[in-house]
Amino acid sequence: MEIKVVHTAFIVSWFCFLFFVYKVSFPHRTASAFAVVAFCLAAAYAIVIGFVMRKKLFKQSSEALSANPLKALHLWKAGNFIGWCCAMNLTLFGVVLKFLGSGWFVLGVFFVVSLAFLLIWRPRPLLGNSTRIT
Repeated sequence: MEIKVVHTAFIVSWFCFLFFVYKVSFPHRTASAFAVVAFCLAAAYAIVIGFVMRKKLFKQSSEALSANPLKALHLWKAGNFIGWCCAMNLTLFGVVLKFLGSGWFVLGVFFVVSLAFLLIWRPRPLLGNSTRIT
């Protein structure tokens, strides 16, 4: 139950960032193309890290379930949390780019992709040897 609350908090914080960006008056300047490309590469890297670490930690938690259920639960929670943090990075990158002067389209792409990964990477049950821990 608590992991669902944390997941919901990540989604609520996403909406808080959206409200923040909507209400704040940003300086009128233009972000350099280099900055936008650099943040796009950083965003791609964050998503790859999210996929890799989630898969690695979920696999380790399934393997540890029969021998040490508490360790398996901690690995499972870590896998979820790391994935959500990596998805939330995209939101932060979008906010920074908006501060640097990028347009609303760039911000929108970062925000939409971030929310999509927050929704895709929802908490899933820890399964192994027909045991379920949620």
